[in-house]
Amino acid sequence: MTTQEVKRKLTTILSADVKGYSRLMGEDEEWTVRTLNVYKDVMGNLIQQHRGRVVDATGDNLMAEFASVVDAVQCAVEIQQVLRAKNAVLPETRRMEFRIGINLGDVIEEGERIYGDGVNIAARLEGLAEAGGICISESAYQQIENKLPLRYEYLGEHQVKNIARPLRAYRAQIESEVIGEKKAKPRQWQRATIGLVVAVIVVVAAIVIWKLYTPSAPQPEVTQKGKIVATQPEKPPATTPLSPEVVPKDKLVPSLPEKVSKPTAPPVPKVEVASKDKMAFPLPDKPSIAVLPFVNMSGDPKKDYLSDGITEEIINALSKLPSVFVIARNSTFTYKGKPVKVQQVSEEMGVQYVMEGGVQWSGDRVRITVQLIDALKGHHLFSDRYDRELKDIFALQDEITMKVLTAMRVALTHGEQARVIDKGTKNLDAYLKLLEAFAQMNVGSRESMALARQSAEDSLRLDPQYASAQVALAHIDIMEVFLGASKSPRESLDRAEELTKKIIFSDDSHMYAHAVLTLTYVFKRQFDKAIPEAEKAVALSPSSAFAVFMLGTALLHSERFEESIPYIKKSLRLSPTAGSQYLVNLGGAYRFLGRYDEAIETYEKALKVQPDYVPARVALAAAYALAGRLDEARSQAAEVMRIDPQFSLERYAKMYAFRKELVDQVVEALRKAGLK
Repeated sequence: MTTQEVKRKLTTILSADVKGYSRLMGEDEEWTVRTLNVYKDVMGNLIQQHRGRVVDATGDNLMAEFASVVDAVQCAVEIQQVLRAKNAVLPETRRMEFRIGINLGDVIEEGERIYGDGVNIAARLEGLAEAGGICISESAYQQIENKLPLRYEYLGEHQVKNIARPLRAYRAQIESEVIGEKKAKPRQWQRATIGLVVAVIVVVAAIVIWKLYTPSAPQPEVTQKGKIVATQPEKPPATTPLSPEVVPKDKLVPSLPEKVSKPTAPPVPKVEVASKDKMAFPLPDKPSIAVLPFVNMSGDPKKDYLSDGITEEIINALSKLPSVFVIARNSTFTYKGKPVKVQQVSEEMGVQYVMEGGVQWSGDRVRITVQLIDALKGHHLFSDRYDRELKDIFALQDEITMKVLTAMRVALTHGEQARVIDKGTKNLDAYLKLLEAFAQMNVGSRESMALARQSAEDSLRLDPQYASAQVALAHIDIMEVFLGASKSPRESLDRAEELTKKIIFSDDSHMYAHAVLTLTYVFKRQFDKAIPEAEKAVALSPSSAFAVFMLGTALLHSERFEESIPYIKKSLRLSPTAGSQYLVNLGGAYRFLGRYDEAIETYEKALKVQPDYVPARVALAAAYALAGRLDEARSQAAEVMRIDPQFSLERYAKMYAFRKELVDQVVEALRKAGLK
């Protein structure tokens, strides 16, 4: 190459590798390679989402470039957060942790490759990073210092190999600062805290939203006869913003006051107003809300389960109310750990109200901060902080529960009141074990299902009467059949049916049990039984994306294709970032109706969400073949075999829970595509 041909540019380089990769390979090569490929796919998708491109990905290394330092650091933070969640369900010795280095520097560009000191510096910074950490150069730090809500720690100057001058490096701190506190073993009465907090927050949300949707009229006041007070303050009380970055360590006091108090803090900053015109979905004709993952302010990532659990209980409680539209957990949790704006959440989820909160433990006290925001008006409707001594929790729980029932009766029936405050168990350890099981189930792999089963069984040992833990075991049985991990699918399905029926017999209002029994009947091809169970689940939780999806799925497998479409679409509206399975089922309805173009478009959307999702690839290959587009069908079939070299039509046909004639039709189309 001559000097005239050399092309240079300034770019941001991200370099990543696995800490302890050689040890992982030495212990289990096959598992390590499989996990590495999954993690690289995750990283590649996130890089693309942040407007970057992967330059090289050999071995355990990955290099990418970005036009913006901000994009690169935001991407790195999200990569570490996503991979941390995936690692959390693995044994400590099998966790695959990446180190990331980021540099802004001059590089030589040759085709798709880049070379030079700019690249080398990024690689050396990667070596200075901790496992699961991010290290950036001084040139990158100067560009980003005040542009992201992160802390940076100066690491000093480092003399590194093949770089003439010492490197000045900074560590980007992903987590909030750790609060000094004693690590106490969770006690049973702490479970009551969660129930209390959820009850308070759900009441606040329901009361505020109900008021705003009630026609303007003089508000009733309490009289001696006990009528309800429903007054609305003109301005919300001030509170500290909930982002952990703005809560100084010395302000999270270990000695908390006994009663609810308003902290002395600067006024809440005005929220940018969301626009109906920019919303990704039409605004529902009822109060609509997205509950963001509560921030764990305790400084210990291992305590995420508590803040996550409170968030999930609020979502589950609100989803039981037919008068409220609630975004599902698997969509709002995509914002976890991100510096997201309320305006963005409102527009992306298509809702008017956004709730956010924070949870802090300090010794035997807990602090919950919560606020409800009207994104269309750009202001806080409610903002408060609850400080409690846990030793007083039972007396407080009884008192507040009565206040909840009194305040909510204007909006809820007695049956709805009972469902909203349902606790399930009083055993905190059992509850926390079930949270672990759900987190592992969300990973969706054979390995994670085995861990989920262990956690669910531990939960039941702690509380043998815990209905949700029993239903979780039934759900795991079905998922293991779906993943091909069950040694005896018939026995797994029979056990799932027995468990869910047992729960329903003792409590017919258990939505989760009805939904899982629906799935059991679908796998058993007992479609006439599946639909009534799904309808019951939806009646119990009208805004549950899972329940609505189960009804759409039951209708789909019952060959009521046209009827299934609105329910699957509604489940996607309730969970805008739902997994590929929702889209695959919607595409299936279109395909069986002969609407191949719509089916193909839907399957392609599913693959944008999850490019290596085999069921979506198989479904797309069949749709192309049925549409007479055999070249594209063969291309998809080749992708199926690349992702799953063990794929077989025989095994697929056994798992395809439809009438034999429909299964034969799809299998023949897949044969034309080249699958065997």
